[in-house]
Amino acid sequence: MRMTAPALLTDTQLLLDAALAAGDYLAQTAYWNDAGTECNWLSHRDIEDRELAPYSVRTAALSPEVYSGSAGVALFLAELFGVSGQPQYRELALAAWRRSASYTRRIPSPAPPVSFYAGSLGLAHVGLRLLALCPELHAQLQPEIDWQLAQVRDNFGAKHGLDVIGGNAGAIAPLLALARQPAYAFCHDLALACGDELVATAVWQGERCCWSYEKVHGMEMDAPPMTGFSHGAAGMALALLELYHATGRPDYLRTARGAFVFEEEFFSPTAGNWLDTRYPYTLGQGEPQGTFRHAWCHGAPGNALAYLRASQLDPAHASYYRQRAATAAATTQARLAVLLDQPLADATLCHGLCGLADILLLYGHTLGDEAAVAAALAATAQFAARYPRPAIWPSGLTTNAPCQGLLIGNAGVGLHLLRAYTQGAVPSVLLLLPS
Repeated sequence: MRMTAPALLTDTQLLLDAALAAGDYLAQTAYWNDAGTECNWLSHRDIEDRELAPYSVRTAALSPEVYSGSAGVALFLAELFGVSGQPQYRELALAAWRRSASYTRRIPSPAPPVSFYAGSLGLAHVGLRLLALCPELHAQLQPEIDWQLAQVRDNFGAKHGLDVIGGNAGAIAPLLALARQPAYAFCHDLALACGDELVATAVWQGERCCWSYEKVHGMEMDAPPMTGFSHGAAGMALALLELYHATGRPDYLRTARGAFVFEEEFFSPTAGNWLDTRYPYTLGQGEPQGTFRHAWCHGAPGNALAYLRASQLDPAHASYYRQRAATAAATTQARLAVLLDQPLADATLCHGLCGLADILLLYGHTLGDEAAVAAALAATAQFAARYPRPAIWPSGLTTNAPCQGLLIGNAGVGLHLLRAYTQGAVPSVLLLLPS
């Protein structure tokens, strides 16, 4: 399934200027501690209040994690410093990361340390990325990085999820990357423990397997096993393939393939998408019928990444994976065109416009697909031209109210702008790699 290539973007300065505007906006809106060593932001957030309304928007200080907290903002600012060389972004990134690190020392987090997006593993990753860009900060950063990773090691037995967002599946690739450093060799065993738990908790039926909602999230709910990348079988399958590639263990490969068989049951060739099993659906009467989502977290865009990476890790099934990835990428491009025509459409990484463009960019660069790259760049440029001020960027909140976080706010939009400007040289946070 071939994509239609728009005109190539020639003025990439527009993308950098928009990213710099995001950095300047964060600098203007930061709140600093009295010592001038830490900073944070007030941001809109969704609050569910069953007594008053399904959701309401309130303002609160950012939490410390990567997904929507100060550590995620620090990651964007660190990358902005790396691209621009402007020291104010380095100082802001360092202060934001310090705030996350010191906060987690003072106040125990409800998130499991092994979670990349919500826990200590993600904080350590951001600290190491900041250290790679600013090696002169070693004395300041290294003790805190080591403390965060000690939390991951010493508290692995704490209650945690199994999916990409909450725990095991999202932790495996970062742990494999850390294990390459002699000081963090223990992370290899942690990665294996994550994979072993996924294998042990998989529920098999014939050649397919999945994970119960209770096992994935640690909550008893009358909900079926989930498809998709962030919480579903595709994300967990990909994590197991990363371990198979690193170890050669056949149980990882068998379970990963079984999870992709589960995903296949919910695939609609007509929709070019996978059913979201959280909503009512029907199978076995021709085409699957139900709800199809179009985001990194749920639906074809996230699955495009899972199948694309799987084609590199499981060569025997590479043709199948690549075919599914191509279909998912085409669906992603079509959805991107829809969002570009919608006023105030969500712009964020998790379930918005820049997430779709980022996935197309990664897909295009991986396969040398110039049409996919051009589509991603054109959409990003159109967004940047339409919304010249970060203060009006639509967020991933239910009301699109401005938000500063990484996956559902301005920091993530800025990170994508940098990735588009550098043609993917800045790493993605949507597909974590063990390198």
